[in-house]
Amino acid sequence: MSELFNLEKILGICEKICYFWLINFMFVVSNLPVLVFFMFVGIHRVRTYLPLFLLCMVFMAPALSAVFYAMNLLVRGTEGKTVRDYMRGYLRDYRQKLILGAGQMLLVFILWTNLEFFSLHVKSIGLTIVTVLLLAAVILVTPNLYMLVTRYEMKNLRIIKTAVVLMVARPVMTLGNVVALGIILMAFELSAGTTVLFMGSVYGFLVMFMNQRVLNELESQ
Repeated sequence: MSELFNLEKILGICEKICYFWLINFMFVVSNLPVLVFFMFVGIHRVRTYLPLFLLCMVFMAPALSAVFYAMNLLVRGTEGKTVRDYMRGYLRDYRQKLILGAGQMLLVFILWTNLEFFSLHVKSIGLTIVTVLLLAAVILVTPNLYMLVTRYEMKNLRIIKTAVVLMVARPVMTLGNVVALGIILMAFELSAGTTVLFMGSVYGFLVMFMNQRVLNELESQ
């Protein structure tokens, strides 16, 4: 019973909770353009102002990478100062992350434009299905892209190729990433006020925890 109330263990748990909260807070602050968009334009008008929204989303690339970097340290038990961990993950290869983010958002815009054209004007079921699948692939590959860019020093083309190969060759890993996001969204529906304090960092932790084995295999190669 005395172990249960061990002060050192309690302090350790509190430190971990604070780590999660602060990483999530910095993630939210780093995505200020998206928050400003939601405040002044509104989430319900994303489709109307899609180019502007996607431009704001470009800055999520280094922010998500920073979360993955910090959560990878936490999973490995090598975390340090929270702000330092996040800023290292955020600023390291910052330009590369922005380029990847911009390329991904541009691809989303192109595919979404084509989807609307094929479904509303051409009315081709085949082209619509193909475009939907491509758009889904571009979104599903997101965790892989920013896990790789934050952990390994690789050129953009190699990161993209590896991310796509992992998405296709490791369907369990891809499904796990989707489930992790689904858990966070369900928690947000149940308790938005509490979930919003930790949703970014918890998602990053789940993704990094589930994919440690694969990332270690890549590292050994």
